[in-house]
Amino acid sequence: MNKIILSITAFLFSFILKAQLTSAAPYCTPVYPSPSTYNMLQDFKIGGVVIQNFGSMGAYGNATTTFKYYNTNTLPTLAIGTGYSFTVDFFNVNDIEPIYFAVWIDFNNNNAFETSEIVMQNSNTTNVALPTMGGAVTPVTKTITIPTTATTGVTRMRIMRASNDSNPYSAYSSTYSLTSCSSTNLNAFGCMYDFNVTIGPSLANPNFDKEIYNVYPNPVTNNLFINSTISNAATISNVQIYNQLGQEVMVSDVKFGNSINVSELSNGTYFAKINIENEVIGTIKFIKN
Repeated sequence: MNKIILSITAFLFSFILKAQLTSAAPYCTPVYPSPSTYNMLQDFKIGGVVIQNFGSMGAYGNATTTFKYYNTNTLPTLAIGTGYSFTVDFFNVNDIEPIYFAVWIDFNNNNAFETSEIVMQNSNTTNVALPTMGGAVTPVTKTITIPTTATTGVTRMRIMRASNDSNPYSAYSSTYSLTSCSSTNLNAFGCMYDFNVTIGPSLANPNFDKEIYNVYPNPVTNNLFINSTISNAATISNVQIYNQLGQEVMVSDVKFGNSINVSELSNGTYFAKINIENEVIGTIKFIKN
């Protein structure tokens, strides 16, 4: 399935910082040996949607919490086989520079973050420091496709920005990868955040006969029609329309030859789930412009 980069303006997931868990159980809880840690991440986005604003940058040397589990914030449903644009915005710290970052998603839901589950990091996203001492801040964006082997249901995502665990003061290496758990180096430092994320079933249905059911016009501006190419096709019960975050934005009872008014939807890609006798028989992608 082609990768899809989200462009969402109608919905804004902006969460206010709250008292969060400092234990990641049943996952490993990453805690650095020294209290010299602070917030180095400005925010995290999926598409244009702010998932978490982490607040202001912390001060180096403060005894702040090295880890937070945002257990009350659930990320939007990510469908298997679909591509999503992930963006991490950094602060330009002016002291000892932690130049590595990584994002993991526990796709197999085994309560561990494995190397194969790193979806963003320096070595596969951008091969430069992030950013250099007091330098310009450059958001890092990558399209992540949810693998077909992922286990559906609620799992965990971890975001980390930190120094080299082995030698925090060593020169930058484009091949170095952070580990997802605690550092044993007394001088290492960083910040780490966990989120719940739901992996959903594929939005596409490879067994759906698109020669029988189709939508038009596509792209659509105002009225979307659902048509059948055969005279004895089963009657549609209703059509559910979802955005790329898996959120239901509309339900319509529609008959062949009638239309669904989608003019109020924001421009972007949507999925129309067609129900026959209250059972989903297929999904058709369409573009609203």
